[in-house]
Amino acid sequence: MATHINQEIPRERWAEYLAQLSKQEHDECVRVESINPEMGDQPLSEPLPLIHIALETKGSGAGTVEIIVGRENAEITHRILEPERLVAELNGSGGTLECLEICERGNGKTLIFFERASAFDDMAAPI
Repeated sequence: MATHINQEIPRERWAEYLAQLSKQEHDECVRVESINPEMGDQPLSEPLPLIHIALETKGSGAGTVEIIVGRENAEITHRILEPERLVAELNGSGGTLECLEICERGNGKTLIFFERASAFDDMAAPI
C-alpha cells in the first residue's frame, strides 16, 4: 500500500503555491470533487485539463480560490469563497502531488485529484 504525506500550505504562501501549481500542472488532467456535510460528495468534473488555479488577491473577490478546468470553449469554473486550509497530499515514495484539499468555512471541502498518466500506463502494461 502506498504511503501518503499530508503537507499543509501556510496561508501566507497560498498565492505563490497556487501560481506555481497552475504553471507546473497546466494542461495536466485533474478531477474536481466538492464535499459538503449537507449534500455529500459531488463530482464537479470528470478528468479534464487544468487551465488555471489561483488565489484572488485583489478586489471584492480577495481571498477566493478559483479553479478552471476543461478545454477551449468548454470550461468549468469553481470558486471557493471562504477557504480556510490548503493541504497537499503527496505520494510518499516520490513526493508527487496526488490531491489538493481546500477546506472551506462550514466544513465543506474541494478536492482536486491529479490524474497522472503513468498510473494508468502501469495498469495497461502487458503481462
